[in-house]
Order: sequence, then C-alpha cells, then structure tokens
Amino acid sequence: MELKKINSKNSDLSTSSSFDSYSSGVTFDDEFNSLKRNTIGVIECIALSVGGIGLSAATFFVFPNIANASGSGVPFTVLIGALCCLSIANTISIFATYISSSASFFVYITKGLGNEVGFLSFWVLITGYLLILSSCVLQFSGALADLISRYSGFHCPWILCSIVMLTIVPTLAFIGIDVVLKTSIVAMVLETLVMLVLSLTIVIKGGDQGNYPLAFTPVGENSGGIDGIATGLVYCCFLFVGFEGAATLGQETRNPKKNIPIAVFGSIAFAATWFIWAMYSLVVAVGPSNILSIDISQSTIQQLAHKFVGYWFSIIVDIAGVVSGFGVVSSWFNIVFRILYSFGKTKDIGVISYLGKTNKRFKTPHFAIICLIGFIIIMEALVIGSTKNIYAKSSWEIYNYLSFIGTIPIIIIFIITNIAVIRYIRHNQKQNYQIIRHLILPILSSIIFILVLIINFLSNSKVYPLQYFLIGLGSFLLIGVAITLYLHFYKKDYLKNMLYQMSL
Repeated sequence: MELKKINSKNSDLSTSSSFDSYSSGVTFDDEFNSLKRNTIGVIECIALSVGGIGLSAATFFVFPNIANASGSGVPFTVLIGALCCLSIANTISIFATYISSSASFFVYITKGLGNEVGFLSFWVLITGYLLILSSCVLQFSGALADLISRYSGFHCPWILCSIVMLTIVPTLAFIGIDVVLKTSIVAMVLETLVMLVLSLTIVIKGGDQGNYPLAFTPVGENSGGIDGIATGLVYCCFLFVGFEGAATLGQETRNPKKNIPIAVFGSIAFAATWFIWAMYSLVVAVGPSNILSIDISQSTIQQLAHKFVGYWFSIIVDIAGVVSGFGVVSSWFNIVFRILYSFGKTKDIGVISYLGKTNKRFKTPHFAIICLIGFIIIMEALVIGSTKNIYAKSSWEIYNYLSFIGTIPIIIIFIITNIAVIRYIRHNQKQNYQIIRHLILPILSSIIFILVLIINFLSNSKVYPLQYFLIGLGSFLLIGVAITLYLHFYKKDYLKNMLYQMSL
C-alpha cells in the first residue's frame, strides 16, 4: 500500500478544492482497507439511526432526566428538541446528497470550512461519541444488573453485565453491519409494541391524576420554566442523538445519496412521533404534581407497568428495556468504530494506521473494534476507581453525568456543520442554491443550538459535580485546539494529506 507524494507550492487549506486535489495523487488497496460496499438499503439505514436513538431505552432512562428539569412540559420539550434535530437533519441530508463517507460530519465540515476546522471537528466529534458510547454502556449494564438483582435475589454487579456486552456486541460488529441491523429491526419492533401497550393502557386509565393536555405546552404550575426546558433540551438532544448514524454508512449503502437523507429524516420523524406520545403517557402515569420529584437514579417504568397493568407485564417491560439498551450500545459501537476506522486510514501515523485495516473475509475494521473494546475497559476501570463501587447505583450516577456532558460536543458539531453547509453550497453547488434550505434554516438551527448551550452553561456551571465534568470537557477540547494550531503552523501539508485519506 503506497502513498504517492505530491509536491504543491500552494498549501492553502481553506477551501474544499485543496482538499479534493489529493484525489489524483493517492492510491489505496481498496480490497483490503475498504468496508463492504452496497450491502444495505434504506430500511437498514433507518434501523441504525433509530437503534442509536433507542426508542424504549431512551423512554425508560432519559425520561426521568427531562422530567426532573422540564417538569410537566416533557412532551413540549421533546417537540422542541425534535424540531431542533430536524433542522440539523436538513443540513446532514444536504451534505449526504453530495458526499458519501464513513466519517460523515468531519468530512462535511472539512469540505465546507477547510482542513483546520475539519480536524478540530473530528476531535470534538470523537470526544462526544466516546462519552455517549460510555454512557450507553453504563445504561445497559446498570439496567441488566437491576433486572437480574430484582428477579433472582442475586445482587448483580454491573461490571458482570458489561462483560456480557463486550463479548456479544464486538462479535456482531466483526461479522458485519448487515447482521447487526437485521437483529436491531426485530428487537426494535418487539420493544416498541411492548411500550405501546403500556402507554395506551396508562392514557386510557387516566394515570395517577388524570390526563393533562397542558403537558404539550410550556405553561402550568408544574412546568420547569424556561431554564428547566433549556436543560431538558440538552437531554432531548441526547434522546435523539444517534439519528445521524446513517451518515456513517456512506460506503456501505446502496444509492447513499438518496437513501441516507431519507434515513436521517425518517428516523427523526418516527422517533419524534413515538417520544411525544410515550413521554405524555409517562407524565400522565406519574402525575403532574409528582413530576419534579422523580428519582433520576433509576427508571420508574417498571414500577408504572406493575401499577397500571400488572406484575407479569412489568417483567416484560424490564426485558424490553434491556433489549433496547443492548440495541443502543450495538448501534453506537458500530458508529464509533467507523469513525476510528476513518482516522486509521491516515497511513502516515504509525500504529494508528492499523485502525484503517479491514478483515479480508468480513470487510470489517477489526483493529478499530479491538481498540474500542480497550477504551471501554479503561473507561469502566475509571468508573469503578472513582466510585469505589461495582453495583448499579454507581453506574447510574455516572451515566447521568456522561449523557449530559457527551451531548454538548455533538451540539457544537451541529452548529459548525450548519455553518459549513452554507459555505459549501455557495462555493461548490451554486446551481442548486436555495435561500431557505441552504441559508435561513441552517442559521436558525445554529441560533437555537447556541442558545441551548448558553442557557445550560449559565444554569449548570456551578452545579456540583457537573461543573467539574464541564471543566474536564472544556480542557480536553482546548487540547484539540492546541493540536490543530500546531498542525496549521508546522504541519500544514501533513494535515491536508491526513484529512484527504480520512475522507475516502
């Protein structure tokens, strides 16, 4: 595998044309280092996105966090969150129409804003994705440990459940994405049916205090107010994060420039409809006056299933939650190792280049998968070391913090991508320029996400221990800025070469 050197007097990296200029000078062994192509269709793309969202798992485990902040206005908050995500879905679909890559966001941003911003976006994106994957692992492990403890009498450590996950998920990922997606579709249908039965039963019975139409508005004596809804919006973004997962399937999807935009919009529309209904039913079940006192250290769904249907159904709901959580971990694992694979396609960074190698039989990046397993093990060791506890309560506490902190880098990426699409279309697709879709909507989307970040920073910058998580996140992102500046001033050609290879 040989990279042909290119001498260029012009090392300006600010335009996508300089990024594209490498296409004539680089060759790769596609048979060994490319993913399996044309293996999945639009249904499978939607399955990965919806699987990354996790309809039941998100309803089970994120509802308490949104309710604790937004109060009775949970459905309204989810609606606003869905509109925010639809606005960025418009941007993703625009880019996906012209660009197909497993690296998705950072390639989009590089094409629109240049190599320096592209590299920094990679740093921010992988930070957010690793934090979210970590929170999903803790979510699944804690839920399974609670289920085993509840019905067996054995006080199950969450770390044992994580070992089970680390055995099955990477194995499925190694075999191939088509196996993962087919499994996800079946599980998603079954878990959604279970939750649909529960939500219909609750609404028909009137819940704890009767049906409450004000839940679809930001008003009411039990609403969390503007600050609460803004905080709830971060969790709503976490609720929907994963919808963009289909964008990482650019190399493996049949007709990606058509199917990926459909999958991105379709996953949000489907998930939003479900979440608004499901969250309303849970507000009704808990009762508006009790909503702000929900215990966020555990899921209340099992208790509600027992109360409104019966003990036997609470067992089914518990199982559905665990199955959904497993699907979320599986989807996120597949999304993240594809980003690592894209980074590994940079052949000049020694051992990191192994991340870009794929298995000859399954065409899956086995080194990237192994590396991701190693990261999860290190993360779990840190959780155990910091909490000095191996049982589910500690995993739930860390999950709550990571799910919030991990969403912030993703929101930052959404903002940068909105800016990038405006410049990309104006410079590269002038003939297709539409002022509403390519200018007004991205600007409005950016403003909304910026306001969410500002309000949340003002609200949570002094909340213990969240303030220390925010400081840690900010420090790590600043390291990325420092590396980007170093590459810009001292390794400009190297940066250009690296990002071109990552985009393939």
